[in-house]
Amino acid sequence: MNGITTVFLDIDDTLWWFSRNSELALASTFKLMGCAEWCRDYDAFHDHYEHFNHELWQLYNKGEVEKEVLEVLRFEKALEASKYCCDDIDELASAMNTCYLNQLVRHHNLMPGAVELLQYLHNKGYELNVISNGFKGVQERKLEAGGMNRYIKHVILSEDCGITKPRPGIYDYAMQVCGAKPSSIVMIGDDPTTDIAGALNAGWRTIYFNTRGIDCPEAHHTVSSLLSIKDLL
Repeated sequence: MNGITTVFLDIDDTLWWFSRNSELALASTFKLMGCAEWCRDYDAFHDHYEHFNHELWQLYNKGEVEKEVLEVLRFEKALEASKYCCDDIDELASAMNTCYLNQLVRHHNLMPGAVELLQYLHNKGYELNVISNGFKGVQERKLEAGGMNRYIKHVILSEDCGITKPRPGIYDYAMQVCGAKPSSIVMIGDDPTTDIAGALNAGWRTIYFNTRGIDCPEAHHTVSSLLSIKDLL
């Protein structure tokens, strides 16, 4: 990793424990919105939501669906699959999305070692930035958890430039914002496609944070814990 001066990190499931916090937020939303009155099987609703949310995020990452559509449609499809058939399904889906996002940022579970790694890299003199397809307002509040935001110089979101990872434009935009060359940048992320493949195409070096047991041989380095990155940087 010689010549690296600038570090870009993904947020969700790299620094901020999205999968855990989302589980908690969805369960709270189901309860607060009174869904148990018509749906006795939360686990089934959860599975439907996860399926459609993943499907829609894949389309969003490709630029094939708008943010506003994704947010509501994931709940609408989960409601339909759970046999909710009232006329107010659109209104309920929208209300559930608002409730979910509010609940999501109330949970502050971080990936193990996240703050320690940021502090270490900051003390070593690296410029730390984040790059994410997550939504503006929500992502900034996630970084406040554990005081992570104090170490971050630039927050690059797909909404800022209208281009999602792994499409090339967002990496060009990120380099323009931070004034760095590809050879001086390393990307740390947990997704082989949106984080690693996209960064590689931009000429960045990469560290793949493998949290799900999915191989990514293209990455320059693979780690299973954030603190292992200390040995690389």
